[in-house]
Amino acid sequence: MALYSEFFIADHHQAVARAKAREAGKSPAVDVPVLPTPGLGDLEIEVLGELAVRKVHATGVGAELSLVDIELDTLYAVPDALLEVFAELDAPEDPADVAELAAEWAAADEMESTPEVTGPLVRALAAMAVSAMAAAEDNAKMGLFFFAAP
Repeated sequence: MALYSEFFIADHHQAVARAKAREAGKSPAVDVPVLPTPGLGDLEIEVLGELAVRKVHATGVGAELSLVDIELDTLYAVPDALLEVFAELDAPEDPADVAELAAEWAAADEMESTPEVTGPLVRALAAMAVSAMAAAEDNAKMGLFFFAAP
C-alpha cells in the first residue's frame, strides 16, 4: 500500500520530472491536472483496471500499468487501451455500472475501502481519463500517469 499516490496528465518529460520531485520530497515545478489517490498502489489500480475491463466488455485489454523508467519504480503510464476503458466509465450505458464497479473494487481482497470512498474516485478517474484522451488528441505526447510512493 502506498502512502501517497496520484494520477496526473502530462507528457513523458513532465511525468519523470514530477516523479523525481515527489521522490525527493519537493513540490513538482510543473502544474498538471492531478487526482490524489492516497493509500493506493499500482496493485490496487490494476485490480480496478481488471474489473473495469470486464465491466465495459473490453475483451483482450490488459490491466497492467507500464513502468515508465527502470530507475523510477514509482511512476507508471496508463496504457492507451486501459485509458479508453476508464474513459468509457464516464458515460456508461447503464449508470449503475459505475456504482457496481466501485462496490466490486472496494470488496476486492487487495482493497481496504468502501463504495462510499471508491465510487467518487472511480467517477473522478473516468473524467480524468476523458481529459487525458482529449489532451492526447491535441498533443500525442500527453498521457495519464500514476505515481505511488511507499
